[in-house]
Amino acid sequence: MRIGIVVQRYGVEVVGGAERLARGVAEGLARRHDVEVLTTCALSYRTWANHYPEGRQRVGGVTVRRFRSERERDIDEFNALSDRLFAGAARTPEQERAWLEAQGPVVPALVDYLHAAAHDFDRLIFFTYLYYPTVHGIQVAPERSVLVPTAHDEAPFWMELYRPVFTLPAGLVFNTCAEQQLVRRRFPQLRAPAAVIGVGVEGLERLEQARRAQLAGADPGELSPQAPAAAPPVQATGSARAEEARLLYAGRIEEGKGVGELIGMLRRYRARGGRPFRLLLMGDTAMELPPEPWIEPLGFVSEADKARLLATATLLLAPSPLESFGIVLLEAFAAGTPVLANAASEAFVEHCRAAGAGLWYRDEEEFTLALDLLLGDARLRRALAARGAAYVRARFTWPAVCQRYERFLTSLG
Repeated sequence: MRIGIVVQRYGVEVVGGAERLARGVAEGLARRHDVEVLTTCALSYRTWANHYPEGRQRVGGVTVRRFRSERERDIDEFNALSDRLFAGAARTPEQERAWLEAQGPVVPALVDYLHAAAHDFDRLIFFTYLYYPTVHGIQVAPERSVLVPTAHDEAPFWMELYRPVFTLPAGLVFNTCAEQQLVRRRFPQLRAPAAVIGVGVEGLERLEQARRAQLAGADPGELSPQAPAAAPPVQATGSARAEEARLLYAGRIEEGKGVGELIGMLRRYRARGGRPFRLLLMGDTAMELPPEPWIEPLGFVSEADKARLLATATLLLAPSPLESFGIVLLEAFAAGTPVLANAASEAFVEHCRAAGAGLWYRDEEEFTLALDLLLGDARLRRALAARGAAYVRARFTWPAVCQRYERFLTSLG
């Protein structure tokens, strides 16, 4: 097949779940098919500033065609517009279209290219429902288009602007059953074929190797002679530090991801005499952190360090209420670390339940009980870890995910 993949950003430096999914699928399908990625020149989703050169290039064995964004996003203006638009009053179609353009990336040249070349492709796969390229591009040749919405229950999801995005394409691909159920509730008239496929886990071998090293009592930082050197573990100071659990958060460190609420619950847990721990925050910080001695922001880390941190953590905490898949849970499972997740994210609950590798909480009381249980029962943690590793290996390797994509695309005729 000749396959076009449309996504808002693309590149090995691009950090983002939907973008990484698009790249994994593109590289996997390119082994057997003619794949071209249509995207912007942007690296940052906050500004959409043109970073990469316009035109064609090869990235990871895939042809990538980039189009310049017409303007950068003014984040303060966009946030103010969002506040007004989602305040509860009825929205007009004109207001929704203005919001879409303010959000960006505005790339009419990409849409023009689709009008000229759409019929040269057997299939067009659009990643993420939210942005301008999908909203306008999916209307060009819906009969050969497939939507991978990466949807969750956020305010824009309920805008009427997105109805044709979901109802026009010839097929839909979801990352979880929870995402599919959400979309079916929103658009009960959907009749297009659909499949729940998921996401491949990046660096699975390294994560599994870190898990094996941890089980054997070796240093997970020394994974193999070829592995990049990992940073040394944080050194304990005093015997009490040696007994502290290592609670890990991985992702953007911001209020919208539930980090502020998590810190508040952990602070109260400590005040009530809960089991000792340190909270390690791995990722870019976009909020003010309280000056607590038990909070350690690690910033952005290498893939080798990420594997080591996941394998040596006592638990991964996943407090985000709005996630369409939850790749970080699968990374933790692969590294042999159980999870405690926010039940507001149905995707998190789905993985924890299907894997038998984590617990979830609906409120602070459940969080406290679950945390106490997991920290106090090493045997339970080992059992959860073993189930999680088996779950990821069976379902979420990149070859398995891309094979499911290929079967679905072929089934559409």
